[in-house]
Amino acid sequence: MEKYYNAKFRSTSFKPGDLVYRNNDASHAEQRGKLGPKWEGPYEVTEALGKGAYKLRGCDGKQLPQT
Repeated sequence: MEKYYNAKFRSTSFKPGDLVYRNNDASHAEQRGKLGPKWEGPYEVTEALGKGAYKLRGCDGKQLPQT
């Protein structure tokens, strides 16, 4: 099973300067209902911390407190 799963798995990594969207489920930045937005952003990646963790900066230049 592991071989089958790993055959279809694609890892993604971002470099500083890339623009990304953030899942609204994790941050709850906007009210979410049935028809609410699922993603928020775009944000710029400022630093890659490793294992899928990144420091993000908004369009206004402010660093996001929770990454």
